[in-house]
Amino acid sequence: METPEIVRRSLKRSCFWGAVLCAALGVVPCFYYNLGSPWIDLSFDLPYLFKSQSPVPDEVVIIHIDEVTYELLHQTPKNFDRKLYAPVLDHLTREGAKQVLIDVWFDPAEATPGDPDLAEAIRRNGNVFLVIEENKRSAEVLATHWRKPAEIFLKAGARAGVSQLEFGDKEVVRQYSNGSNERPGFAWIAAKASGAALGAEPKNDLFLNYYGPPGSLRSVSFSDATRQIPGFYRDRYVLIGSLPSMQYPQEMSDRFRSPHSRWHDKHPYIAGVEVVATAFLNLRRGDGLRRMSLAGELTVLVLSGLILGGGLVWMRPWWAGGVSVLLAGVGTVAGCMAVWNTGVWFAWAFIPLLQVPGALLWAIITQSRRLDREKKHLEVTLTRTLLEVEETRRQHEKSIAAASPPVQRPPAELPPQVADHTLIKRVGKGGYGEVWLARNAVGIHHVIKMVYRRDFSDAGPYEREFRGIQKFMPISRSHLGFVHILHVGRNDEVGFFYYVMEAGDDEVTGQHIVPDQYSPVNLGTRIRKDGAQSARDCLTLGLALSDALGALHAQQLIHRDIKPANIIFANGCAKLADIGLVTDIENTNHDVSRLGTEGYMAPEGPGTPSSDVYSLGKVLYEACMGLDRRRFPELPTALYEADDSMERMQLNRIIIKACEPRQADRYTSAIEMHTDLVALSVEWGVRPS
Repeated sequence: METPEIVRRSLKRSCFWGAVLCAALGVVPCFYYNLGSPWIDLSFDLPYLFKSQSPVPDEVVIIHIDEVTYELLHQTPKNFDRKLYAPVLDHLTREGAKQVLIDVWFDPAEATPGDPDLAEAIRRNGNVFLVIEENKRSAEVLATHWRKPAEIFLKAGARAGVSQLEFGDKEVVRQYSNGSNERPGFAWIAAKASGAALGAEPKNDLFLNYYGPPGSLRSVSFSDATRQIPGFYRDRYVLIGSLPSMQYPQEMSDRFRSPHSRWHDKHPYIAGVEVVATAFLNLRRGDGLRRMSLAGELTVLVLSGLILGGGLVWMRPWWAGGVSVLLAGVGTVAGCMAVWNTGVWFAWAFIPLLQVPGALLWAIITQSRRLDREKKHLEVTLTRTLLEVEETRRQHEKSIAAASPPVQRPPAELPPQVADHTLIKRVGKGGYGEVWLARNAVGIHHVIKMVYRRDFSDAGPYEREFRGIQKFMPISRSHLGFVHILHVGRNDEVGFFYYVMEAGDDEVTGQHIVPDQYSPVNLGTRIRKDGAQSARDCLTLGLALSDALGALHAQQLIHRDIKPANIIFANGCAKLADIGLVTDIENTNHDVSRLGTEGYMAPEGPGTPSSDVYSLGKVLYEACMGLDRRRFPELPTALYEADDSMERMQLNRIIIKACEPRQADRYTSAIEMHTDLVALSVEWGVRPS
C-alpha cells in the first residue's frame, strides 16, 4: 500500500492543480464576456429576487402615453399631434413641477402644426429636457450618428441629452448611459440641473438600482394628466413617455425587461420612461449600484478558487459533496446580501456555479484515482502473498517428505487385488476413495479408483457413488469431453467397488507415463502452478467442457460437482472426471441439495442443468482471472496489463452470465452457453476442438 508520505505528495500536487483550475474558472470568463455573460448577468439579477421591499421614492411622477390616451384623443403612436403636449406642460408649470423630462424624440423631419404651441409651452416652463436619439437605421454604418430634436424646441430653451440603454443577457436593461462630456446623458443633465452632486463630467460607472417591479413608481395616464388633485405635481420631477403596449406595424417597441422580469411573470416588461426615471432617481439620490473594480473582482475570484480547489481535494467524495452544497448556498446568500448592504456587486455567481462544482469534480477525480491506485496495489500485494504462501507450503511439504522415512502400510491396509491389473502407485486420496496408477496385462497404464464401504458412516452415500458410475459408464466413451470408464468391478464381501479409467496426462511428461514420477495434472494444479491461463486457452477449455456438459445433460444426467480438481487432461484434451455424483436431472433424493463444493455450487443448490452451468462459469472465472471463485466478479489488477486483456473482458461477459445469482438471468443450458462461446471463437479465429 502507498506510504502516507507518497499519499501526501500526491494530494499536494492535486491541491496545486485544483487551485489553478478553480482560479481559472473564475478569472477567464471575466475577460471573455461571451463566455461569462450568463453568470455575470445572473450576479446582477439574482439579488433582486431576494431584495426586501423598501419605500418607493415619491419625488417622481410618470405620465404615460398609453392605449387609453390614443383612443380618447384619436391619436396613434406614429402620428401623435405635438400640440397636445402644450396644455399638459402648461398645467405642470402652473402646478409647480420642478422639471419635466419628455422621453419622446421629436423628429425634425416630421414637423406638425402644433410645434409652435409646444415650443411656447416649453419657453413658459423653462425647465424642460428632451431626448437626443441614436441613429440606428443602418447597421452598415460604422460611425454612430446622434439626431437632435426639432430646432424650434431647442431655441425655446429645452435642454437635450443622449438617451441610451445598455442591454445584457435576455435583453434586460442593467445600465443607463450617462453619456460623455461632449454629449451628456438625458437623465444625467436633468439630475445635474436638479442640484445632484455629480461632478463636472459624466461617468458611466453606475448600474440601475430598481426600486421595485415595473409600475412601482407613481404614474398617471396622459389623458388624465390635467385632472389630478391640486398639488399632485408640486415640487416633483415629471417624466412623459410611452407605456409598453401593443406594437404597431413597422414601429419600434418602447418596452424592455428589468431584473424583476426574470423572476416574476406578472411584470414581464418595463417602459423605457420608467428606466429613465430610475436612472434619474439613482443619480439624484446617489443610490445607484456600482460594480467592483476589475482588480478587486479578480482578487476575490482567485482567492476563492485557491481555497476551493486546494481544499476539497483533501476530503472524501461524500464529505466534499456535502461541503460543496453548503458553500454554494452560503456563496449565493452572501453574494445577494453584499449587493444591498454595500451597493457594490461583482460576478459572484462564478463562485457557487463554476468554482464550487469544478472543485468538487476535481476532488472526486483525485480521490477516485487515489482509491484506484490503492485497490490495484492491494490486489497485486494479495496475489503475490498468496503465491508466496503456496510456494512456502510446497517447500514445507517437500522438506517433510524428504526428512521422513517412507510410511509402511500395515498389511491390513494393502489395497485389494484388481483383476488383470497391477497397482503401482497411489496418486490421490479423497473423501470417497483412493486413486491408483495401474498397469494392465499388456502394459498399458490406467487409473483405478477404489471406493471402500468402511469410509462411509452408512450405506447411502456408498450406494449413491456406485449408482453414479452405473449411470455414467454406458455413455462415458460417447464424447471426447468425458473421462472414459473402461471397467467396473464390485466385491461386497471385502466391501469395495472400483472402476478403471483412462490415465490422465502427467504434469511434466504428458501422455508418456513414468510410473515412479507420475503426477496427474488437473485444471486445479495447472492454475496453482501457472496462474491465470491465456484467453484463448480458456476459450478452448470452455468450448470443450460446455459441449461435454451439454452432451451429459442430453442424457438426462447432471454432474453436480464441477470444479478445477475434477477436470483432467488426457492427450491434452480437457475432460469431466470424478463422476461419482452424476445423477438424474431433478432427482428428488433429499441429498441432492447437500452435494457439491462450496463456492462452485449455485445459490439454489445442485440438481439442475443451470446449476452445472453456474459451476462451469466459476471454473472458467478461476482459469481466466487466476482468482479464487469466492472473489467473483472481481477482476485482477494485472488484467489491464495483459496483452489479451480485451479478449479476457469479452470472455468475462459470458462468464458473468453463466454465474448470475438469479437462475432466470443465467444460461438455461450448457448448449446455450456453448453457442455463445462458439460465436466468440469465430470472432477470434479459434477453431473449436
